[in-house]
Amino acid sequence: MKNLRKIIAFFLFIFITGIIVTVVSINTTLNKKTPTEIVKAKDTVYLLKKQQKTV
Repeated sequence: MKNLRKIIAFFLFIFITGIIVTVVSINTTLNKKTPTEIVKAKDTVYLLKKQQKTV
């Protein structure tokens, strides 16, 4: 009977450890922020028209 309790306790330990590892790995995956690069683009057609008007 003592061996059965040890086996059950061992499997519970493995199960709980697996849950903790899974939760931590999912949280680290979700918390990663992908670097986003903001590119400011100017409308060249608008700038060319504006330049032609001023000339």
